Amino acid sequence: MRSDQQIRVNGLLLQREELFVRIHEIEGAVSALLGEPYPFTRLSLPSDQRAKRKPATRASAARDPLRRLEGLEVAYRVTYRRAGQTVVEEHDEIDALRTLLASQGTSLQVTLIETTNLAGHRLAVLVEENAAVSA
Repeated sequence: MRSDQQIRVNGLLLQREELFVRIHEIEGAVSALLGEPYPFTRLSLPSDQRAKRKPATRASAARDPLRRLEGLEVAYRVTYRRAGQTVVEEHDEIDALRTLLASQGTSLQVTLIETTNLAGHRLAVLVEENAAVSA
């Protein structure tokens, strides 16, 4: 978030807080007028509502060949071609692999993603030449 946006957001949040304080004062004045607490019911606010997340469909889950590391797996070994050279890297973050897969094009092609154990031995192949392989 840019600093000018942050300043504007902070100003709006302060304004919101002032309005909540004002509501509390008005409710207190009503209770004082009646000589007893008035049973105000809290109105639902838009910020109370949570956006319902759509569950992932089986089709979209089937298209994603990646999965979290399991059991003795400690890393992902990725082999890809970039600008005519083959590069091999190890990663422990699945999000980095998703970014790499999404970045494929004419100058970058992922050829292999496999999981490895602590000794560096292959445990499972997740992607091979852009086709998902079941582990």
